[in-house]
Amino acid sequence: MDTAFDSKQPGTAPARTPARAPDRGGSAPHGLLAVQRTAGNAATVEMLRRAGHRHPLATVSSLPVQRMYNPGHGGHGGGGAGFPPQGFVKEESPDEYLTPEETMARVASLVDNPPMENYGARRQGRAHGEFWMRFPRDKSNEAAEETLTETSALLFDSMKGAQEKAREDEPDKTAEDANNREVQGMLINDRLVFATNYNSSVDTLVERGRKKNKGGQPTFQELLSIRQSDEGATRGLRGHEAENQREKLASFRRKNAAIVAGERGEGEQGRGEDATALALRARLGEPVIVVNIEDEKLREYLTSRKYEGRVFLLRFAALDPRAKKTGKNKGQPTAEGSVHAEQKLLLALQYANIVPHQDVKGPMSIMGKYRPCMGCAAALMYYKRRLEFTNLSFDENYGHYFQGAVNSLYDHQRHIMDKHYLEYIRQMVMDDITNTPAMMNEAAPQEAVHRRGGPALRVPGRYASRQADVTPPTSDAEFDDEGHYHRTTRPLKDTWTVETAHVGIGQGSQTHNVPRRKHEQLSEAQAAELKALWNGRKGMPPTNESRQRAIELAYGYKNSERMTLKYLGGIIELDANRLGGYLTRYENEGHWKHTPSRSGKVENQPKSHKKGDPAKQFTKGGKLDGEGKKTLKALIRSLTGHPWCDAWQRIHDNELPQELNPSQMPDELLMKLAELRRQKVDVPSMSKYMHTGEKGDNLRKAITRKGEPLLEKQLAAAAQVKTEPEDVEMGGTASYPTASTSYAESSTSYAEPSGSYAEPSGSYAAPSGSSAPGYPQGRTADYGYGSGGGADYGYGYDAGEGSSSSAYPPAPAEVPGFTLHIDPGTNQPYYIDEDTGGRYIRVHGRMTRIRFSDDVEMEDA
Repeated sequence: MDTAFDSKQPGTAPARTPARAPDRGGSAPHGLLAVQRTAGNAATVEMLRRAGHRHPLATVSSLPVQRMYNPGHGGHGGGGAGFPPQGFVKEESPDEYLTPEETMARVASLVDNPPMENYGARRQGRAHGEFWMRFPRDKSNEAAEETLTETSALLFDSMKGAQEKAREDEPDKTAEDANNREVQGMLINDRLVFATNYNSSVDTLVERGRKKNKGGQPTFQELLSIRQSDEGATRGLRGHEAENQREKLASFRRKNAAIVAGERGEGEQGRGEDATALALRARLGEPVIVVNIEDEKLREYLTSRKYEGRVFLLRFAALDPRAKKTGKNKGQPTAEGSVHAEQKLLLALQYANIVPHQDVKGPMSIMGKYRPCMGCAAALMYYKRRLEFTNLSFDENYGHYFQGAVNSLYDHQRHIMDKHYLEYIRQMVMDDITNTPAMMNEAAPQEAVHRRGGPALRVPGRYASRQADVTPPTSDAEFDDEGHYHRTTRPLKDTWTVETAHVGIGQGSQTHNVPRRKHEQLSEAQAAELKALWNGRKGMPPTNESRQRAIELAYGYKNSERMTLKYLGGIIELDANRLGGYLTRYENEGHWKHTPSRSGKVENQPKSHKKGDPAKQFTKGGKLDGEGKKTLKALIRSLTGHPWCDAWQRIHDNELPQELNPSQMPDELLMKLAELRRQKVDVPSMSKYMHTGEKGDNLRKAITRKGEPLLEKQLAAAAQVKTEPEDVEMGGTASYPTASTSYAESSTSYAEPSGSYAEPSGSYAAPSGSSAPGYPQGRTADYGYGSGGGADYGYGYDAGEGSSSSAYPPAPAEVPGFTLHIDPGTNQPYYIDEDTGGRYIRVHGRMTRIRFSDDVEMEDA
């Protein structure tokens, strides 16, 4: 914890002379140490900036620094929220120094244990079992922060609206949303900087704004005119949450309209002066400036007077996708990176070499749509207290803890990962509880207390909001008949007792990484017995029964004696994870065979499987084989001249590491792929061959959205074609029924509709005019070929429907226990027995095996 005392005030001890900092991986010049010890961090940063250092905050991060208390400071970001008071901080001694790695480990230990709990299986982070629910309050003395929050919320809605429009512009409507989670704004030197988690959110919004502006760079108000649909804005929200969202956005837009009209921002109607509103009003006609954190002009943008009143959208180019340089996916783009929006704004201060007391004039604030998470709140406090941005205001009523936020701080701002950052996290976890907002129009109940500027009520976690929005204000804006703005107080409703107001994020789970306490160890005799049972004795290898007994003993020792897996595994010389797997299996299934027989035969394999409804069975598809590849390649070459097919041939022939968009395939190719998918061909293997991605997600979407409907349409049209049946002489041309093929009736039979099956003594005779499903142009499925004395054998394929000679029959029937296949050369259906692998055809409802001349009867082998 910070030590607070002021060496300038009478009655206090003088500051002790700090010893030289220990060498922690790099030496520092004597001049740097001298300036740092006498003048504080600001002078050090300024010296390094003039010397041309690029990242001064990172440069001085490993050095202990004395910083002076600023008694004249006040404002929104003052010392509430359980943070230590500002003051003169003595230099830490070597034993107090924590490396970033040590800090990360201690932070993890704090948040992974009580009183913190998981919410939403940790998708919603970790938080306390109870929350401070903060109800709407008057923010007239925080006007700049209020407007910054509301403007960030409007910008967030515009970004989601731009993504909706981008998706509508795609022919197949498959454009993905940028995964933006929040928008945060920074007021600095009478200009505004906005940041998001992902760069693509900014890119999509500006691109949409340029389209509306006929190619010109849009103004900020033009960007805010892009709105998300009501369906998009309320998707996934419960009824009361959706209504709250609509009312909130409508109120924020009315206030923004008053700013644009020049009637809001100058301390009107009881409000304090609103520096954010004045910055928004200053240069309404100027276009936004998109700037990367790494841009050399960033410092000028943030400090020069000629950019006052401008609005900047911040990117971090280091997060953009890049081509992979090594590995099997060399040349493929990496996934886009992200950091929390507050961290981007803090990085901008670092990269621009902003010296707090020299480069920052007037109010400074970082606020957004959402309250900061614990990790970001601690970083903001570090910049305020340790790096001397003393006029920085932010929402100290933090929300949940997300490990990703701390990880990105470690990656990009390691200079703040020290004992002070750890102390801020510790106080949030141990001395306070998490905050959550009430509804926009929700009045505080009588039990609420006044806390940090407004009413709050301590509630269980299941009542907490699913949106971590900033506490709503009670003010609103209205316009009279003449169009003039009036500041109003929004009427609040007593909804706390309404059932929907209690529906929140759900109950937290106390899944803490608490180490198990090991009790007594095994005696020598017990350990020897366990080891002998598992490993055997000299001249006596272990048996299945001995290992079963060892598993029983180990299971009992682990549960009743609470001995660790590592300890028990060490006794029997078995890895702890493997032993844990054995014990879990024993707990769930009982004993199994631990020692295989000499023949290697798996004796526990069941002899037969109960087969359920085929529609409910999952059969893993096979890989695309050589024949399938030949079929696809021939089809693509037949479509030469189509841009997609030409691109595929170029990539395939030259083995280029490029991917194609499957939604742009010709319809014929998509239908063929849909047909192969129905034949249980593995989509990833098809996608790899088609150069549309390793995993096949995009190809799967294209097949589902375009290929399947096209195939269904073609099949439906073919079913309506009425032609006269004609016999087809298959002779020896079919790939499986040949002159040397004999048919053996399976013992498994299925009832055929009455009158459709006849069994003469010498042959199977199909009813006259019967047609087989799955054959085009209404042809029959009869195979006719001579055998011996000229007797003809006719085999009619049947799908379980009545025969008809004038209509295209339905698709071949699925049969339980068999997998349906279609021969790619002849389009003929056949079945594979899932147990034996034998090939069958369905003759008038009866499964008949196809025997080949080279088949071997395993029973007689």
